[in-house]
Amino acid sequence: MARVWIDDLWLKHDNGVPPSSTAKRSLAAVSDPMTAQVPERWRSSRYGKGKRWRCRWYTIEGESRRQHSKSFAKLADAEAFQAGMEDDVRRGRYADPNDARKPFGDIADMWLRSKNHVSEGVRARYECELRVYVKPRWENTPIGSITIDDVARWVSDLTTGDYPVSLSSTERKAKPLAPRSVKSIVKVVFAGVLDYAVKSRYLMSNPARDVEIPKSEYRDLIFLDIHEIEALADAAASVGRPVDGLIIRFQSYVGTRINESFALQVGDLDLEHRKARIRRTWKNSAKAQRLGPPKSGKPRTVAIPKFLIKPLKEQIKGQPETAYVFRAMRGGHINDHNWRRKVWHKAVELAKLGDVQGLTPHSLRHSYAAIAIKAGADVKILQRQMGHASASLTLDVYGFLFPERLEQVADAVDMERDAVLNGGKRGRTRGGSRSGAQAGARSGTQ
Repeated sequence: MARVWIDDLWLKHDNGVPPSSTAKRSLAAVSDPMTAQVPERWRSSRYGKGKRWRCRWYTIEGESRRQHSKSFAKLADAEAFQAGMEDDVRRGRYADPNDARKPFGDIADMWLRSKNHVSEGVRARYECELRVYVKPRWENTPIGSITIDDVARWVSDLTTGDYPVSLSSTERKAKPLAPRSVKSIVKVVFAGVLDYAVKSRYLMSNPARDVEIPKSEYRDLIFLDIHEIEALADAAASVGRPVDGLIIRFQSYVGTRINESFALQVGDLDLEHRKARIRRTWKNSAKAQRLGPPKSGKPRTVAIPKFLIKPLKEQIKGQPETAYVFRAMRGGHINDHNWRRKVWHKAVELAKLGDVQGLTPHSLRHSYAAIAIKAGADVKILQRQMGHASASLTLDVYGFLFPERLEQVADAVDMERDAVLNGGKRGRTRGGSRSGAQAGARSGTQ
């Protein structure tokens, strides 16, 4: 499509003779077209009926040519539409109205096929959220009919539990979703599909991007204190093996992700310097587990507390470099799903932590962060240890745990002022340094 034509629906040519200027001026001068001095020979069958002006353009769909049109009462409005449409075409902003009628489900399938760079675990999550939460509401909806208000209402329904859902069991019902779940469903998956529609020129804009979602309340994260961690570790060693207690302590006092720990090999440990190199993690998919890079995509080095060095040395004694640090009974790697079922859940009950809602192995990583922050860890160091992509992410998740330090800033200003005004050592040293530099500069210019 490169051109938009404007048609006059009220006037016509008479055997190739266009309407006269007098007839056109007469029609433009009256409010009632039936009173205009327009001879019958130039009046079309639609004369005086409906809107007078029509914009007409064509698109190519496959091997066929399809016409589109839009009518206007005023010529000025039609000309403005014509200019805007042709400008959109030149600038690559045009979206075919016919494409806006495509059902959301078709675009969602196209979007999912395009996600070639994501891990199998992430792809599985996308597929699950599309199937369970998104498609039951939007699958047959034309993408061009979705409005900001429609999405906002859906977000509200997700938070209250009043939404269509597709679950594997008929006995299970929709329930209110946490802010983080709503964010993933709406802003990552649903909005991602509409972003794909915009990139494909099926839509001009994405209504989901401007919709507000509930703010995540990270204070709801589960943290265990040191006494609870030790009780859980002892319980794990009791229901499983001694190594299961070591796994609990490693998670809680080093802060790695559970599948990073299970992918750790003997050669990754540098126990003399109390360090471990996190190079890989186990990736879960519908078919099987496989090794891949850590979540951030980059290896990192983590520090290990002293008290863990001795049990770790005993755990890897006599093992080759390629052996897993935390091994299954037969020497292979530990599958996290099996470990949760055989050890974790039983240990939680034995440690009398069964009433802690939402307690998972990942809660031990949160617990590590809380312990480290309480001990005075710097946010940048904590970010490196935990493998977050940025310090801002660390602050987004754990910022509320950092102590309020405004008073410390005020105290530092107090000390600096007192040192300068009262001739303190700190003030004289800095002042002397500046004076010496200035004197040297003056002598050099003379």
